[in-house]
Amino acid sequence: MSNKVTIQPTIFKDFPDGEETYGVRVFDDYASFYNNFWPKEAMDEGPKAILERAIATCTSDTAVAMFEFSKENEGGIYIGDDWHEWKD
Repeated sequence: MSNKVTIQPTIFKDFPDGEETYGVRVFDDYASFYNNFWPKEAMDEGPKAILERAIATCTSDTAVAMFEFSKENEGGIYIGDDWHEWKD
């Protein structure tokens, strides 16, 4: 079974005023979730810190299910374009 989960750090730009907020999109082949309440500084964090912050702040049933599926079935998760093993 292959259903790779991705955490994508994202700058959200509101329309039409152009206000920027920061956070992540979390998605797989079946669902998606976003959180745009991160501080701007979080965009410069490394993969482990982004993963930890995502797990701590993306607490919807959808996001939690994606994290659990990824850990139990895939052994890793994409953070941006890079694959990271859970054991790392």
